[in-house]
This record gives sequence, C-alpha cells and structure tokens, in this order.
Amino acid sequence: MILQLAFFRPDVAVANLRSVGEVLTALREDRVGERPYAWYLVRRDDPSYWKSWDGKRLVVRLKAGYSPEEVLSGLDYRKAKGTPSYIVRLPEGKRSVEGAKAVLDALNSHPGVLFAEPMVIYRTQYWPNDPGMGTYLWGMWAIYADRAWDITRGNSAVKVCVVDEGVDYNHEDLSGNYVGGYDFVELDSDPYPADASEMHGTHVSGTIAAVMDNGRGVVGVAQVGILSCRAMAGGSGTSEDIASCIRWCVSQGAKVINMSLGSSSPASEIHDAVIYATDSTDNPPLFVAASGNDGLNGVLYPAAYPEVMAVGAIDTLGQRAYFSNYGPELELVAPGNLIASTVPFTNAYAYADGTSMATPHVSGVAALVFSKNPNLSADTVRAILDATAIDMGEYGKDYFYGYGLVNAYLALLATPSPTLKTTRMEGVAFTVRGKELVARSEGQYLSLYSADGRLVDRGLSLNVRLGTGIYFLKVGDRTYRVVVR
Repeated sequence: MILQLAFFRPDVAVANLRSVGEVLTALREDRVGERPYAWYLVRRDDPSYWKSWDGKRLVVRLKAGYSPEEVLSGLDYRKAKGTPSYIVRLPEGKRSVEGAKAVLDALNSHPGVLFAEPMVIYRTQYWPNDPGMGTYLWGMWAIYADRAWDITRGNSAVKVCVVDEGVDYNHEDLSGNYVGGYDFVELDSDPYPADASEMHGTHVSGTIAAVMDNGRGVVGVAQVGILSCRAMAGGSGTSEDIASCIRWCVSQGAKVINMSLGSSSPASEIHDAVIYATDSTDNPPLFVAASGNDGLNGVLYPAAYPEVMAVGAIDTLGQRAYFSNYGPELELVAPGNLIASTVPFTNAYAYADGTSMATPHVSGVAALVFSKNPNLSADTVRAILDATAIDMGEYGKDYFYGYGLVNAYLALLATPSPTLKTTRMEGVAFTVRGKELVARSEGQYLSLYSADGRLVDRGLSLNVRLGTGIYFLKVGDRTYRVVVR
C-alpha cells in the first residue's frame, strides 16, 4: 500500500491584501478593557479554574508602599523568582479549594493587595505522535516561506524567545542560531532539557529557526536568534515561572515571544507580565501563543489575552485540525499536523501535532517581518500578519480560522523597507530608505565612506544604492554614522 499525503497550498492573490491600518485600529480598539488584576474574582467559583491550581501555593502582588511583613504576616511566603510578586505556601490544613478561597478572599480584601490568586499550572500544547525523521516540511510550503526567502531569510539580530521546556542548543540544526537562555525551573543559566522526553521546546525552536543550508535535517521559518527560557518540565510549568520568563525575554531584547502552552485558567501573574512588556518597555515584543488542543470553543490562556496573538492549527488538507480550539479570540491559523522538527538529544528529528506546532510558524513569520524592518512596532507587525493572511472559512475574521492562514510571502510584500526620517543638521539633510541613501548639503561637499575606509561617493548631493553594512557620511569636520540593513 502506498500512502500519499495531500499537502495543502492555497492559491494566493496579492490584490486581496487588507488594509494594515484598518486592522491596526481594530486591534487597538479590541484591547480597551479591564486590566488583569481581577481574574481570581471573576473565576473564583468556576470549577474548571481550580483544575489548574497546583494545590498548595498562591501568588500575591502588593500595592506600592506596602511591605510583605505587614500584609503577609503569619503566612509562609517568599519573593517570586523574576517578578515583583510573592509566593505564599499554604499549610496542610488549607490545601483545599475552600481553604485557598478563604485565604485569597482575605488577601484580596486587604488594601495593600493588588491581586492574589492560585498558582496556576500551564501545560505544553502539542498533540503526541510517533517520532520520524523530518522529510516533508509541508508547513513551510503552505505558508509560502519558500517565496518569502527570496525577500529575506532572516536577520541574526532579531531574537525570538521560546518560553517552554528546555532547548537542546547543541543540536546540529539549532546550535548555529542559539543565542542564550535561562532556566527558571532550576534557577540557572542552562535551559538544557532534563531528559530526552523533554522535547517540546526543541521541536518548537526548530520550526522557528532550524539552520538553513547546512545539509542536515529540517529548516526553520526564519534565520534569527533563538532565546530559550525554560519555564516547564515534564510538560507543565507554573504561572510564576512563565511570568518570570516573559520578563526575562523582554530584558534580553526579544522581538517575538513564543508561548506554545496554555491553560483554561487565566492568571493575573502572567497577564501582568504581558502588560508589563507591552506597556512599560520602549520596544514591546510581539506575543504569539497556542489556542489549545481540546477541539472546543474556548481559546486557552495566555492566547486569549487581547495583547497576545492566538494561533490555531490546520491539517495537511487545509482544514481546521480536529484538535484545534477556536473562538472569537482566535487570530490566525498555521500548519499544526505532521510537523517535522528537531528533538533532543542525539541530533534527532520527529513529527508532532498540535497548536504548539502551529504557533512557531507564526512566530517565525513575525521574525521575518522584523528582519526586513526592525523599526516596526509589534502592533504594526501583528496588523501586517492579520491583514495578509489567506482568508479561510467564512468571509472575513471567523471563530474557526481567525483572519486566516499566515502567509510569509504576502506579509513581507506588505512590510515597508526601513526608513530613517530626513535628518537636518547644520546645513545637511539625508534620508535612508531601504538600501538607498539620498543626501544633500548647503555648499559643503559630502563624502561617503564604507566601514573599511573606502570612498563610496562624493559631491554636493548623493543618491546611491548601498549594500548592507555601516557607512560614514562626512561633511566638513562632522561625521554621521549610517546603518543600512
């Protein structure tokens, strides 16, 4: 018997691009709502909420001006690893839902408490499958990555942070693009997997950025830097560690944060870390997360937060994968069935299914957009991905496919080349648009040099196309540094 796989590749028309400006406006309007500090109060009596509690710990955030000594007196607490919160360990007699509610209700009524909630367990979102060598990279074909690579294959300066299980950074298909990591489970700077069964983070990383043109295994969507933050072990991790990883990713300058994980229970600790990243930093990252694998109407958290892109999965026939969660929060879909990628420990490869496998396809496309224009905001990149997705299901955004199938090629076509605003200083004006430099002066000769000191052009005005690199524009005794990407 011969089994033939019908790998899906839709027709695509450039004329069908939606307005990025319209999508960007809609996204901003969607985010107007409550801040994250009431999740426990909202979900207090929901039985499904408590199914994700770890059974013994609480997370407490204090308001400014209050000390843990005055608010948490009599409780067994410690400072959280990487966030401003405190972790309370309940005594044996309080380790029930009712016991926890009593403590949480008292804490949330205290004037010095911003929020108090259960410690929530999040789990990786992959659908298990038998391992096999990576042969059919149908996902790259379906999202038009092969066409996109004609525009850019990625930029090593762009970093994607994988909040997940550990990553095998010694893998032959990952080591060349790995740029660092941290382990909040073991509290050290080595996010290496504990054993071979801890494959999830390595698989996700391979889809994002497995090394291209090395003659081995598979290839990732984008040739960018991979940061690994280990928040999970054995397929699960706490809201404390995930929130700590988010903040760590931000501190490392990540452009994209991939979270192939989820829970039916929202956590203020994680939502606060997301909002910290989007509202409190100069260059907020783009958050991309898995919708969940229950096949139900109900996008999991953190994907359901308005600041996060929720990603569902399609199968090789281009249909919604039967396991893929859906709902109004769903934003995009991507290949999530029979996805071949890297796994630890012996330069191995395997197939896996799940919205966890779809999510890194979207993160990789976002990284390609940032690679073409690193000056774009995360909101603009998000709007570009939504506006250029291939519409599926009902016309327009719908519950089952969101805006549609992410398309790397159309996304890059819609991405403007980086532009520096015209700079005017002491009689000199110059503009860099993509790889073209236009400059003029008022009476003084301009001299443009490459980084190795070679004279590129000279005159009262310049209009020259340049290669990627650093250049120096000299005007009299003044020199301006020009970066061309």
